[in-house]
Amino acid sequence: LTNMGILTRISLTWWIVIALFAGIAFGHLFPEQAKEMGTLSTIFLRLIKSIIAPLLFATLVHGMYAIGDIKAMGRIGLKAIIYFEVLTTIALFVGLGFVNFVQPGIGMPIVPGADIPKMAPQSFSKILEHTFPSSIIQAMAEGEVLQIVVFTCLFGIACVAVGDKAKHVVQ
Repeated sequence: LTNMGILTRISLTWWIVIALFAGIAFGHLFPEQAKEMGTLSTIFLRLIKSIIAPLLFATLVHGMYAIGDIKAMGRIGLKAIIYFEVLTTIALFVGLGFVNFVQPGIGMPIVPGADIPKMAPQSFSKILEHTFPSSIIQAMAEGEVLQIVVFTCLFGIACVAVGDKAKHVVQ
């Protein structure tokens, strides 16, 4: 097949789709063997998680530096926030509609006096404090994406403000 060039013409996206369906078929046809391969899935997911923070950091800093203008970054950031809020609201309504249609949990018994974990209410100042990392390494290790994004934005703005002197850092 490789001599004919068939395998080289398939894009990475299609390889992912093929692997997805192969994994589904394997799990369906050989459930016991699939369970035994759970360690491989855990390793794979850990490797994916480990690349998220550096990839996010590098992409955002490089993108901000490539724009080169703090005002333009502000406009793009405002558009991104509006886009995020609109799509989040749409997702909320879709989720609410789906939950009302499917009604998950109907028929499940409610046990009176069961221990239901409760979150302590947080003040606005505590939420704001949590947004800023005390250590970027700790935020990356704990997967605190919001803290990583906030730090990265501040770092990217600093790189743009410094100008050509930051070129080597960004590269």
